[in-house]
Amino acid sequence: MKVLSDADVRERFARSPNRSDESIHCDGRDLFFAHPEASCIDIEYPPKLERLPFLARYLATLGYEAKDFEGAMLWFTEWGVWNSLDEGIGYRIIEAMHSASGQPKSFEAAPGHLFRADELQEAIGMLLQPMVFGWDAMFVPWWSYGYKEFFLHVSHDSFVSVVTRTKEFHAKAFDLLRELDLNPKPGHELRLRRFCRVP
Repeated sequence: MKVLSDADVRERFARSPNRSDESIHCDGRDLFFAHPEASCIDIEYPPKLERLPFLARYLATLGYEAKDFEGAMLWFTEWGVWNSLDEGIGYRIIEAMHSASGQPKSFEAAPGHLFRADELQEAIGMLLQPMVFGWDAMFVPWWSYGYKEFFLHVSHDSFVSVVTRTKEFHAKAFDLLRELDLNPKPGHELRLRRFCRVP
């Protein structure tokens, strides 16, 4: 895992090829797809908390095999929504993960995390943190083949939006989520305006 500052994350997205409908774009605050078929699926957290690790693992690899994982970026975008007593526990966990990787940076100074192809478990473990502590985060996985077909937005309001690039992948993802009784819902209009924009 490589720990990144907020500026490092923004710079990485600014350097990515700017093919209007194939890439994930960054406006400085949010990530979005500019593909005309881009859409969202909203998933609320399961009522049984012990299912949360399954949800994180399943969403992190949605529609793909773990063996094809090539890496990911997780970017905490909002925290401090609740209270510092509860959230402080999460800050310490993240800082311990930073230190374990030989990069002892504070939570606030390093909200970005870049994972290698052999770090899927670590990426999923980090993805669980905003779910547990009520932060906003973006999770962008990439694979050994094809375009980036989706990214995740974890909301501090206890749901995850799966942002899909094409109608084909959206339909596939929706069906997979419904088969597992994860109660997928079409993305709310606010999320569609935020994460799916045609230039």
